[in-house]
Amino acid sequence: MKAAAEVMGNGGMGSAYKAVMENGAVVAVKRVREMNRVGKETFEVEMRQLGRLNHPNVLPPLAYHYRKEEKLLISEYIPKGSLLYILHGDRGTDNAALNWPTRLKIIQGIARGMAYLHAELNSIDVPHGNLKSGNVLLTNDFDPLLVDYGFIPLVNPSHASQTMFAYKSPEALLQRQVSPKSDVYCLGIIILELLSGKFPSQYLNNTKGGTDLVLWAGTIVREDVPASILDPSITEGHKAEMLEMERMVRLAAELIEADPDRRPDMKEAAKRIEEVVAAADACRKQTAGASSVSHTALVTGGAPRTGSITERSRSTGDNNSFAIS
Repeated sequence: MKAAAEVMGNGGMGSAYKAVMENGAVVAVKRVREMNRVGKETFEVEMRQLGRLNHPNVLPPLAYHYRKEEKLLISEYIPKGSLLYILHGDRGTDNAALNWPTRLKIIQGIARGMAYLHAELNSIDVPHGNLKSGNVLLTNDFDPLLVDYGFIPLVNPSHASQTMFAYKSPEALLQRQVSPKSDVYCLGIIILELLSGKFPSQYLNNTKGGTDLVLWAGTIVREDVPASILDPSITEGHKAEMLEMERMVRLAAELIEADPDRRPDMKEAAKRIEEVVAAADACRKQTAGASSVSHTALVTGGAPRTGSITERSRSTGDNNSFAIS
């Protein structure tokens, strides 16, 4: 595979590059580390499964390259970048656009994508395994796209426990166990991150820095002051939807319960998020309608991506590189 590439970032799972292919196509290439114990057949089976995924909030691989010493995943390049960067690193127009309706749209899209992954990848212990704001990309319309999912069967267990966010869940830290409910915990963290605008200390290995959103959420829900966690920039201009914001805070607190048995499953979590979104939309329309009536009285007196991984090798004759058609 020949391409001109620039480094986009380095993470626990490997390095990511923006690459321009010989035909001019711009793609994202992830060089995945810590998969040396995975055989070619196992790797290809998993990649084909991921390549068949088709959901507007899930970014599937376009192609892959396997060699014993390196494994590459190629996907569509999303120029806006990650939710992590836009929420915490970008103080420009993209950050300013993260008002309440936009953040709610992002939460809804993440939940829909996660529910889909849990339905389609139900043979994997933790279908995503590494859900965090750095692994949510945003389109130009602020639709979220999930990436870096489905890797748990491929990554060396010792490395997974150190780098994948599902292993920061209470059951993983205390009992060294993960399950689909570990993904639910991660969803709760990312919702609180969006609602508060704060960087979670849970993302850090030593938890020094950031904000302990688990402790904060537990405290404000017990004290019945859920609104105190909200980022002031999302409440401004949306006071009428405060009840829906508080409902989302309480739901997020359920998703991060220390006991996984007390958390809803992903399907139920997504359903309840849809209910909050519907209520917020109805409230917004009602408020807009009332405003329109008032004004009249005064005057008059958001592509599904398709494709499946095939075994067609590239024109180079490299039998280790495969593309989607």
